[in-house]
Amino acid sequence: MLAVAVVWLLTAFATWREARHELEELLAHPPSTTAAHFVKERNEVAAEIAQQLLKPMLFALPALALLLAIAIGFALAPLRRLARDVAARTADRLDPLPVESLPTEVAPLVTRLNSLFADIMRALENERRFTADAAHELRTPLAALKAQAQVALASVDAAERQHALTQILVGCDRATHLVAQLLTLARLDAETPQQMQSIALRPIAEEVMAMSAGEAIERRCDLVLGDGDAQVRGDAVLLQVLLRNLVDNALRHGGGTQIDVSIIQNEGRAMLTVSDNGRGIAADETGHVRQRFYRSASADSPGSGLGLSIVGRIAELHGGTIGIGPPAKGNGVSVRVSLPLATGPAGAVVSK
Repeated sequence: MLAVAVVWLLTAFATWREARHELEELLAHPPSTTAAHFVKERNEVAAEIAQQLLKPMLFALPALALLLAIAIGFALAPLRRLARDVAARTADRLDPLPVESLPTEVAPLVTRLNSLFADIMRALENERRFTADAAHELRTPLAALKAQAQVALASVDAAERQHALTQILVGCDRATHLVAQLLTLARLDAETPQQMQSIALRPIAEEVMAMSAGEAIERRCDLVLGDGDAQVRGDAVLLQVLLRNLVDNALRHGGGTQIDVSIIQNEGRAMLTVSDNGRGIAADETGHVRQRFYRSASADSPGSGLGLSIVGRIAELHGGTIGIGPPAKGNGVSVRVSLPLATGPAGAVVSK
């Protein structure tokens, strides 16, 4: 804009100067009094003024076009660099694009592209991690199944063969459980919080306790659901998976005789707690048990080490957190899941 203004000012100044010169010539040499001669002089002056007006324009317009071309080229240079950067990228290069030298109008677009790159990178990383974890964890049960099958083939004793076949069935059950856990975790890694609705936690807890009653009876363990309820915004299926994993962990690995499930409300949060009176977890392992495939040194029952990872991911999707520590009384482990309470239309907390 400054270049355009300068060119037009120079043109106006040149025009004013030429017009002034012509008027001075006319005043210094006035035309004759005859009408014909006066018309001739007037036409000559008009032609000279028009000529002097066109001369600056013939120089100004090309100069203006050149300045505009230079200015536009300079303004588009960052976009050309961005285009070259994007064209030179390979499919697996998802690092952020630079935004420092970009025009203000383009920076928001590049920022959104960087956010998309980050989401794609996370998705690819989750996929690679899932593939590596699945390959690593399935290797052991498959090797055990192969070993038991070889024992069954080589055995001449019917009882020994029957024992090997039974162990194959047990191994198949463990592998099936591991695959189900891996698939659940893979689905949760790709999950985004959507279609959440107000849900009461107590009916979910009652359903989970009913589903776990048979295994609890086999293990001579009492399931106790305390009084209380809370409304949260969430996905009922995912919350059921969360609580089912906590109860299963307590049944299979806790080694206790009683499992308590409680639901209370505290400072705008729903506190879902599952406690057992079993052997507990060493203090130095508390920070590791939520890692994928980590199994406590005190664990004496088979497992995939994915249960608490699934619980943590579901809590994260619901805006919640989990905490692990000893129960309020006695021995054992207490897992506390904190979830935000559901709010009504006016922002009021929904409670029961």
